[in-house]
This record gives sequence, structure tokens and C-alpha cells, in this order.
Amino acid sequence: MLVKNNSYISKVRSKLIQFSIVLLSVFWMASCSNEVEVIGVWKDIPVVYGVVNWQDTAHYIRIERAYLPPNQSALDVALNADSLYFDPNDVVVELYTISANNDTLPWNSPIERVNLADEGIAREDGIFQNNPSYAYKFTGPPSFRALLLKINNVATGNIFYARAEPITASNSSLFTIPRYSKSPPRPVELRELDVQGQEIYSSLGVDISTSFGAIYDYILRFHYDEYQVDQQGNEVPGTREDKSIEWRAVSDFIPEVANQNKQSIPGGGFYRFLGGSLSDVTDTNIRRCGGYLEVFAVGGTESIRDYILARKANDGFVGGLFPAPPYSNVTGGYGFLGVADVLERANRASSPRLMEMSPLTYEHLSNGEFTADLGFSPSPCY
Repeated sequence: MLVKNNSYISKVRSKLIQFSIVLLSVFWMASCSNEVEVIGVWKDIPVVYGVVNWQDTAHYIRIERAYLPPNQSALDVALNADSLYFDPNDVVVELYTISANNDTLPWNSPIERVNLADEGIAREDGIFQNNPSYAYKFTGPPSFRALLLKINNVATGNIFYARAEPITASNSSLFTIPRYSKSPPRPVELRELDVQGQEIYSSLGVDISTSFGAIYDYILRFHYDEYQVDQQGNEVPGTREDKSIEWRAVSDFIPEVANQNKQSIPGGGFYRFLGGSLSDVTDTNIRRCGGYLEVFAVGGTESIRDYILARKANDGFVGGLFPAPPYSNVTGGYGFLGVADVLERANRASSPRLMEMSPLTYEHLSNGEFTADLGFSPSPCY
């Protein structure tokens, strides 16, 4: 995001999504537009990218600039950190929350400029400078209010704003269909027998009682153990490791009707994902056994939804030959600031968050068409 949600969040939500496409689209638009002149010495245009998730303890917002000095290659500028980032002495970055009464209140902890490489967050290799890779970091408890980012370029006198809508999953519930239960036993079945007694893949329904976001990802986290065996096939003591892997089973789901959030997760897709994500252990002494399954939902605000829709429109050239304008909620700039939250199943004695799967579901890990080479035992390891 067992077990914590930080794993998925750090990969998908608050860990910054790569910003290169946004910046390149800005340059592309500049070459085709008579209204926006990006290339210029005295024009400063910020590009903001940040997805804040309240499950994280630290949040990062990338703030870069999208203008070029004249008579210089864009590829050269992309490798120059001084060209990509504002001088910290010229720019003051502030963060506020906005109450229900529209009172603007300073965030309760400082926001500081950091090198993401020093934070353990690596920017992908490409045409852009990846170390240093600066962002603005802040910490603190969740606000569940609207966020307001203020960028004050004191060198030029220009002030830019980005506002993100509030979100909270605290009033919603997530449940499976059929409803999982430990007592009476109703395990998750991703493999079952049909009426003729033939094995088939089955699906797991997931639903949210009350909508809390404008767009959702549904995630399965599969826990398993990995260990070594000797030449006789016996487990080598001290080699067992607890591991987990996450599958984004449903991505970018946008409900057409409020509170109609049910999605079906195919069992075949689960096994196919494992087969493509875990290593083949054939001819090795590595073995595995399956454990518990978790399901949770990540909900994003309207700004995240609108950004993703705009990106998909450009990817598919929807609406004509030329790309649509990139979505932005940055006044006077480009990019966006969004907020997300995570919804897990409630952890109850009769229906714990860590779910057991049916015997046939575990058995199919060991002999299934997608997973037979992964070294799974036909029995679970809990």
C-alpha cells in the first residue's frame, strides 16, 4: 500500500510518477501554438507533479520549469539540472489546507527541497537529468481537506497555485462477493469445479459501499513463503522468507453511477500475473508455498481522474489527429496536484483482512498452466 499499504503507495501513488511526458507535451504544444510561448528567457512556467496519499508518512511534490534558453537544444537542457529546476533562492514554496469555511491554514510542518536520490527514490534513466532529482517534501498527519500549493517566484514576481480536492476513505467499506468468511468457512475461490466436475477459473467480486473517490485501482496482495530444499527435497532450516507481491487487478476504474463500484477480478488473470512476475525455479533448489490474500482499493480525486483521461485521450489520438490539451490544475503552469486514499477490508474475527483461499486454488498454483514452473507446494503455508 500483513501488513502495510506503503508498498503500493510508494510505487504508484505518492512516489512521483515520471514527469517526462508532461514536459515533452509542453514543448510540443509550444511548437504548434500561437498563444503560448514557452521558449523565452523571461518566461517562467512551472510544471508540478504530485500525488499525495494520506497512508504515507512522507509526501513529495515535483516542481520543475518548462522554459528553454534561446538557441539551445532541448536535449542539452534536459541534462542540465540548473535548467530543469528553479533556483531555490528565487522560489518560495508553501503548502496550505482549506477548511470547510474556506479558511486557508498553513500546513502543520515545513515543506523542504530534497534530492529524491537521497530519499531512495530513483528517477528512471532517460533524456532527463536523474541525479540530482529535486522535489519538495512534507510530512504530517492526514488533513482530509483541500490542499493548496503556492509557488512564489520572487525573482520574477509571478505566483502560481495548484489546488487538490479533499478525499477520505474513512466512511466507506470494502467487501468481497461472495463475502469472505473464516467462520463459517467461505474461502476465496479463484479455481473451482463446474457442474460437470471440470476445473475452471472463477472470479472474485469486489465492491465499495460508498464512493470516496473519482477513480479507483483495485489491488490484490498475495503473501507467500520462499525457501530452499536439500537434495532429498527437505526444507533447509533458516532459509524461509516471508514475501508478498501486488497485482493491480483493476486499473483506472471510473464509476459511471455513484456508489456502483462493483468489479470482477478474474482468477485466470491472477495466475497469469504470478506466472509473468515470479521467477521460474525449475532446476533450482528454491521452493514456494502460497499464503494469505488481501484486497484493497486506492481512490483518487477528480484531478487524478481528469489527468488520466486527458493522458489516455492523447495516447489514443481521440478526437482527431492532433493531441488534446494536457490537463492541468496549476494556475499559470502545467501538471497537476492530486490526493488519494486507501480502503482496506475491515479486520474482523470472523472475516479477517488476510484471507485464506480454497484448497483447489492453492493446488492449482503447483500445476496450473501459468504457474507450474514457480515451485509452489499444492498446500498453503499458514
